[in-house]
Amino acid sequence: MKTRITLLLLMFSIFSFGQNFPGENVELLLNKEVTPIKDEVGKEYLYKNFYVEFDTISKKLDKYKKKAHAFPKGLYFSDYDKLVGKNFKVTKIYPTNQQQYSVLEIKNDEIGVLYYHYDSKYDFSFELEIIGGLDLPEDFYCKKIDVKVDKFENKQSYFTPYTSGVLLMKTVKNGKANIFLSINELGKTLNVGKTGLTLLLENGKKISKPDAKIDVETNGYGEYVYNTLVLLTEDDIKLLLENNITDNRLYIYDGVIKKEDAEVIREYLKCLTK
Repeated sequence: MKTRITLLLLMFSIFSFGQNFPGENVELLLNKEVTPIKDEVGKEYLYKNFYVEFDTISKKLDKYKKKAHAFPKGLYFSDYDKLVGKNFKVTKIYPTNQQQYSVLEIKNDEIGVLYYHYDSKYDFSFELEIIGGLDLPEDFYCKKIDVKVDKFENKQSYFTPYTSGVLLMKTVKNGKANIFLSINELGKTLNVGKTGLTLLLENGKKISKPDAKIDVETNGYGEYVYNTLVLLTEDDIKLLLENNITDNRLYIYDGVIKKEDAEVIREYLKCLTK
């Protein structure tokens, strides 16, 4: 199966904080201490969601008003250096006219009150790190898995969201279950008909799939998206349940998976093996 992923998702995957993101459970953020995420390499793409005003009556956030952003830098971002390292407390959560979005009232003793535009759907757009983490409901990750039913083939398919370019899929047909792993990686050169996937685990072991077929397509920005889909064996699943993935290699294209994202992938796998 050939899986498509946009450049935007790949670019912003470096900002994902996994268990730091409450998704639709935005109420978990109330009274939490938060700080803007820190990334010196990718800072030019950060802090697009911090605003100085929010109309609590109309529930409208005027994102395009002049100087709408806190410490505006350009048209769409706040000044990274003015916000990085600052701690805020989430004091109120306001609904908006769009169910997907909320506005967080956040307070800092030095800066005062700001408003953060919260998107419950996409973790890659979440620019806050929660100090001390979140106490997540037991079924938090399992509820994020999509289910598709094929009545004609008597088949059920379960898909996790992408996390650091990794997606897990489970199929159940005639009572037999299989779990697959799909992974994407960017490359600047074109290679067609290549094979090979290697996963490095935190315990020092590897999962190697030298015959894994790799698909490739252009993303329209002068780069190529490489993807593979592999069937996981029982031994693979046992290793992945017990150990985080730290690195991956598709043919010659390497990627690093942050610890917090690797932990989310393990949580999804737990859900699929229940």
